Amino acid sequence: MDNLTPSDLFSPSKARQQRAQAQDWAHIDSWLSYKYSGRTVPTFERNEETLKVLRELSMANERADEERNVLERVEREALKELDEVEKTEDDERILSQLKSSLTQEGEEALHAIASTAVILNTPSVDPETLAHALIQHTTTSQNLTNQLAHIQTLQTYLTKQISLLRTQLNELQTNSAFSTPPLLQRQTTEQTRQTKHLRTKIREYEDKLSSLQSSQNRSMTPGSRNIGSAEAIGEMLEQQKVLDELRERVVGLEAQVKEFAGLPADREMARKEVGKLEIRLDEVRRRRDELFEGLVG
Repeated sequence: MDNLTPSDLFSPSKARQQRAQAQDWAHIDSWLSYKYSGRTVPTFERNEETLKVLRELSMANERADEERNVLERVEREALKELDEVEKTEDDERILSQLKSSLTQEGEEALHAIASTAVILNTPSVDPETLAHALIQHTTTSQNLTNQLAHIQTLQTYLTKQISLLRTQLNELQTNSAFSTPPLLQRQTTEQTRQTKHLRTKIREYEDKLSSLQSSQNRSMTPGSRNIGSAEAIGEMLEQQKVLDELRERVVGLEAQVKEFAGLPADREMARKEVGKLEIRLDEVRRRRDELFEGLVG
């Protein structure tokens, strides 16, 4: 009932559900207190899944208790009927004659067989029946021993895991590194405000971008619409290559023109000047040859 919210007060179905859960928890608490017999009940998380599991466990436990009580009552009634069976004089006489006719070893064997039949709860004292019952009990005992060892190992592992989890839980609860920062709420509020502001800016910029794209599409010519296509880019690369070749040819021609620097602009006068320079070149060559011959002589 403590989990009722103000909205649940106006919802009859939720109120009934809460009352039913409260009654179930009261039954579970009473059952656990009875099972622990005055010891402290371990703390656990109270949610719907835990309540469901505990409810099923309590119902299974109650069914087992009822079955055990019925079995005990049947056994008591059977023992009572056996005690009420009247022993006749013939039975006493036959039993007395049987005991008197047996040797000490036979009496011990008869007692051993009867004790074995009673302990094994077999309706017959046939040796083969007793042997089968003994083998079955031995197999059951061995299986129960193996299961008990497995359960003990599992219990040891679970105990270690519970201890480790409790240590980690204590570390999480006591270590300041895992505690909530005092300014977390303020930071969350500030980040939420910034997020809303950025979303507004994003929508504003998206609207501006859409407007620019629309105006650009209206201002573009049919030829410029395909400027970013693969064919246009390939054509531009070819033109760039041709332009680079022309630039190299221009550089070569400029180098050749520089060799004729200083000549007159008129072609005839330039030819005369070139003729004079050739005559002078011949004289310089002859002079060079004469100097070379003089050096050799």
